[in-house]
Amino acid sequence: MDRPTPTTRLIRSLRKLAHDQQGATTLEWALLLGVIAIPSYYIIQASLSALVAHYQMITTLNALPFP
Repeated sequence: MDRPTPTTRLIRSLRKLAHDQQGATTLEWALLLGVIAIPSYYIIQASLSALVAHYQMITTLNALPFP
């Protein structure tokens, strides 16, 4: 009997891996996390920074004495 060469075994393994559907849902959720959740974090951080700056400006204006 002929033993399969390492190249043949590698090709078989790659074909088997290409047709495997296990873990597809996990990958889809990970992609959604990367596309939605991570940019949302940075948008929220930027919004909070703008809100803090606005609050500081209003506080400074309220502290000014009126003539």
